[in-house]
Amino acid sequence: MGMTRRSFVQIGSLASLFAAGGCSVFNIAKREPRRPAANERLTLGVIGCGVMGSGNMGSFLADERVQVVAVCDPVADCARYGYHPVNKTHMGRLPFKQKVDSKYGTTACRAVMDWREVVNDPTIDAVLISTPDHWHAIIAIAAMKAGKHVYCQKPLTMSIAEGRRMCEVAAETGVTFQVGSQQRSASEFRVACELFRNGYLGECKEAVIGLSYPHNDSRRNGYPRDDKPGPLPDWFKLTPEEWAMWQGPGQHWPDNAFIPGIHGPMVWRWSDRTGNGALPDWGAHHIDILQWALGKDTSGPVALENFTCDIAETSTPVFSWFNKFKFDIVYDNGFRAHVMDSDQAGMCGIRFLSKSGNLFVGRGKLERPAHLRKWNEKKDLKDSEVHLYKSRASHEWDFVDAIYEGRQPCCPCEVGHRSITVSHLANSCAKTGVSSLKWDPVKETSDNAAINARADIVRHNGWKLEA
Repeated sequence: MGMTRRSFVQIGSLASLFAAGGCSVFNIAKREPRRPAANERLTLGVIGCGVMGSGNMGSFLADERVQVVAVCDPVADCARYGYHPVNKTHMGRLPFKQKVDSKYGTTACRAVMDWREVVNDPTIDAVLISTPDHWHAIIAIAAMKAGKHVYCQKPLTMSIAEGRRMCEVAAETGVTFQVGSQQRSASEFRVACELFRNGYLGECKEAVIGLSYPHNDSRRNGYPRDDKPGPLPDWFKLTPEEWAMWQGPGQHWPDNAFIPGIHGPMVWRWSDRTGNGALPDWGAHHIDILQWALGKDTSGPVALENFTCDIAETSTPVFSWFNKFKFDIVYDNGFRAHVMDSDQAGMCGIRFLSKSGNLFVGRGKLERPAHLRKWNEKKDLKDSEVHLYKSRASHEWDFVDAIYEGRQPCCPCEVGHRSITVSHLANSCAKTGVSSLKWDPVKETSDNAAINARADIVRHNGWKLEA
């Protein structure tokens, strides 16, 4: 099963035929979403058996209301997966099945290669989508039309147009949709947003946001930064069909080649064929919290200004994205957020700047100004003030709660789409050389034609956004 470049040439036409042929039978049976009764279990299919999928699935397995019945990934078993390639952590559909079966003491969990088997299964109520970015929209739209509730990892989409269509389908189908922006289920972020929203910081018109340097940067984990093809390593074996499904709508490289620098585990994010790059990876978290604090999480900014990045220095035919960046997000109330990579910011998180003292929030950390250090949400937040959504437990459990209760969870599709839109605009600035733009959050259009032209992406190998 190990493949050289020559063998990829030989199977190139077969792989393309598989992908195109798969699309020609892309017939999703439309169904109404099912909401289990209180005494029934929710059946869940897991699509994407990698690092994030493992964490998400672990939370679902810990919820006694949930029964994981299927796991899906083109990769059967990858023996070296994680944020660093030396980590010998097994991922893929077979290790996931083993974990599920061990939890339930059965062998009933199905392990499949094609996500359509999960989406088209009428016995499955909900899906977890934890694939690379380029698959999110296609799978999520198909799942919603099939009546599946959706938990989809961030960054939610590859384009603004994908996000808008996902929101439309979510509204049309009435499914419960949770975006994996799990910081909304963490108390430190909710409290920080409540302090801001209720005016406890006094006059505050400015913030600094540091977005973390990604763990999966090839410069730090040893992957090559060139387009030289190589054989599939022993720890990452794929059949021609699996390889075609892994690439999906992403454009193939010449001769359908395997490029270690972007096809290896966790480095796919650096190619615009499969991922969004560094900025949306963490922008989906901290810019999301900014919009929550501002009350703009179903709207957005009116401008991006002063964009700079090092795309010219770091981009190659393989690596499409940048490492260093800086820009301002401007809102209609005059609030301005200065966004940059964490190396320049000196932190990862949000620092709200106020004359009465700054407020910093990051993962597991909430640093308040002196006059708020004794402030307690339970005792001091008045009934008349803004109380933000409070998840009962984990982000995954919040999704399950919402399904049973017939409502939306803490980060529904519209919210995730609006948050990631800001990152898409910044990425488009990098690709077009635009430094500033005006944005209409109602019409979701810019004053710049080059930016508007990048509202959607091109999908390849016969795949369409929906059928």
